[in-house]
Amino acid sequence: MIKKPKIALVLGSGAARGLAHIGVLKVLEQEGIPIDLIVGCSMGAMVGGAFAAGLSSQQIEEIACETNWRRVVQILFPRRFRRDGLLDGQRVEEFLISLLGEEAIEDLPRQFACVATDIRQGEEIILNSGSLVNAIRASISFPFLFQPVHLNGNYLVDGGVVNPVPVSVARQMGAELVIAVNVTPSVKNRSRVLSSGKLITNQKLKAAHSASSFLQRLFGNFMEKLPAPNLPVRKKNTEAKMGIQQQMAHVAMTMENMILMLRLQDSPPDILVTPDISAFQFFDFNKAREIIAIGQQAMEEKIELIISRLTQ
Repeated sequence: MIKKPKIALVLGSGAARGLAHIGVLKVLEQEGIPIDLIVGCSMGAMVGGAFAAGLSSQQIEEIACETNWRRVVQILFPRRFRRDGLLDGQRVEEFLISLLGEEAIEDLPRQFACVATDIRQGEEIILNSGSLVNAIRASISFPFLFQPVHLNGNYLVDGGVVNPVPVSVARQMGAELVIAVNVTPSVKNRSRVLSSGKLITNQKLKAAHSASSFLQRLFGNFMEKLPAPNLPVRKKNTEAKMGIQQQMAHVAMTMENMILMLRLQDSPPDILVTPDISAFQFFDFNKAREIIAIGQQAMEEKIELIISRLTQ
């Protein structure tokens, strides 16, 4: 009798793009692929945690598609900014308890773990026991947006900071066949050379050669004796400005790509599923149906490969 390998499903970070994980789960359930271990990061931790807690892919899809996300945002986001994060921890806990209930990870129907980051030490933290809600809340705590989770003396934030698709964790937990889902849009690994533009003052000043010359220039001669700068008239910039949410999303995506590339080189999965979700943005939770459908299509393209691996 051929022994079935221990199969792990690794679900990566990606905010709203992580809804594609639901489509992946739908195909695995339809094909009867047994998942022994789920390892998640950020949004992958939330979707994976729900599945590990006993919700079917259909139930998770219904919640994702029928939820009034605008109303959820109104509930979660306070009117004033906090110093340590925008989203209040208690509100996030209430949201997660409403979604998942409150269970211990070791009591779940499926083995589960998720990844967070200790921002004080820069360490990867693997959460595979204790409160499911606390674990997921830590894993989704995007820096500067969510309040960090204070747990056993550690300050935990989003696991995507250190391990966006935690294949290595699945291997550590004994997985023999790892199916990983990456929903982080790829960034072209390239560099460009760019001129920094015209001189600001047209004075061609040399660098200050000492602290005294710097201070004299700054507080005395520079302000009093130098002629007014001949600055060019700036044309009005008609390009749309990038808001703080967009800046955060693009910085996160760029950093995660670099980290992800290195982590997958070090610990590659047996099967990598990469849904094409590049057209969707970080906060596109209102487009759940479209994102789920793309995840389903990407998994359908890999299912024959998975079945062949299981029947070898």
